[in-house]
Amino acid sequence: MLYRYQDKEIRVTTEDGSVFTGIAEVFPSGYGLHEFDREEEGIQLDDVVLFKSDVRSIEELPQAASETADPRRFDDLMGALLEGPYWIVDILPEQVPADAAGQYFAVERYFLQPERIVPLRRKYAELLLRLNCYADMAVSFDSCASWETNPDPEAFAERVAGLSGNEFLRAVFAEQHAMIDYDHNDTYLTVYDPDAKLIDKVRALSSAEGLFLWQPPQEEA
Repeated sequence: MLYRYQDKEIRVTTEDGSVFTGIAEVFPSGYGLHEFDREEEGIQLDDVVLFKSDVRSIEELPQAASETADPRRFDDLMGALLEGPYWIVDILPEQVPADAAGQYFAVERYFLQPERIVPLRRKYAELLLRLNCYADMAVSFDSCASWETNPDPEAFAERVAGLSGNEFLRAVFAEQHAMIDYDHNDTYLTVYDPDAKLIDKVRALSSAEGLFLWQPPQEEA
């Protein structure tokens, strides 16, 4: 639904690749039919009118307050989480032993091919978005130099699917004292959740996508 963008500053990319930014004025399908002879929800940005079917993606632009928020505000939490227990969301049901038979690295290369890794990344993005239904989620794609809280779902999923180079996603659920990492060249997520506040949901969501949640041996404290 488009109404959640009302009075927010957004960037809209249309199906033909055009990009528009501005403060959104959202109108319902009934208004669209009455004023524009199209029974469809729409958004007006200044003098530009766009209908829902014209829109490829919408990105909510950060407010000034969030732009100036301290990028180091999660440093202590992240440091503590990295020292604690973690789980893996994976395409495999358990860790592959170092001396295992088979051809793990050849199979991994197969799954890292674009036609397979992009759909997998979308699964991981949608898993995170479903968690975001239950808790605030702050995400960073630039090694924690900047953060966006509760990102636009479409823009977030596209960003995750298109990760490349040295890009790295970190999602922090501060209230739940949890964090999830994803590197563009991995076939798995790493979940840091020492208080197990999200892990049951992660397990259920992973299973629904045909993925597995397992915990590797943890180092003794």
